[in-house]
Amino acid sequence: MAEYSREDAAYATRIVERLVNREGEGLELEQNLVVSDVESDANTFSDELSLLEEFDANVPAVQIAGETVPLSLATALGGSEKWPLFPFGIGKGRRWRGHPFFHEAMYDYLRPILGREGKLEGFMSMGRQEARSTFLRRATDFVATRVAAVRGFRDGQSGQPWNRPSLYLRQLLSGPPVPTPGCNFTVSTNSNGLRVFWSGAYYVTPNNFNHPTTPTSSVLQSGTYIFGVDGGAYGNNLQWDLNLVVTLPGQPYAHLNF
Repeated sequence: MAEYSREDAAYATRIVERLVNREGEGLELEQNLVVSDVESDANTFSDELSLLEEFDANVPAVQIAGETVPLSLATALGGSEKWPLFPFGIGKGRRWRGHPFFHEAMYDYLRPILGREGKLEGFMSMGRQEARSTFLRRATDFVATRVAAVRGFRDGQSGQPWNRPSLYLRQLLSGPPVPTPGCNFTVSTNSNGLRVFWSGAYYVTPNNFNHPTTPTSSVLQSGTYIFGVDGGAYGNNLQWDLNLVVTLPGQPYAHLNF
């Protein structure tokens, strides 16, 4: 469990609930606090839940350190590449609902998770309500970790050298870039020439970290993460290390057994 106060957790809860309910616009955030990455995940997750509800389907999932966590459809069905998220504009006001070929095309696209009791080969599944509750709880932990770290950095209480660089990122998807503290982080692997991806540990979806290994370094915001790789012998089949959970700021290095 990350170290944050009840005040941090309460503030994070309000933020995440607003984002999941698509009420991010107008949300006032503390100085230097960036949650646009969580907002992007919340938007996609909300759209995917709505889509899966159309087919009365479960949510693909994996176990992270023993707990079942929702997996994005892009990851489950598309590997490490960010797919063009459905051909009918899902994520743009959900106009896909009225498209005349929506159900036919989506049924074919989602076929791998609509059979076998909704279990995609190689993954677990969880009910939609359970997935939503898990997303809310774990994303709140993620944001509370960031709130505590940003407050500590702003108050001059962070003595860790890897928390010194500043990133310039949008606080919210619709907002201007602001400076925010970043954590220097390095990933090594057993194999050379791999691409490394990161994901928040509340909803598994790939984001580029850096390449090629080994090692490779980048800067991440505070939060709780998992990492995966593709390339080399793995091709485009993204491999996640689901037993390695990293909380930043903290140990600035991780080794993946790939």
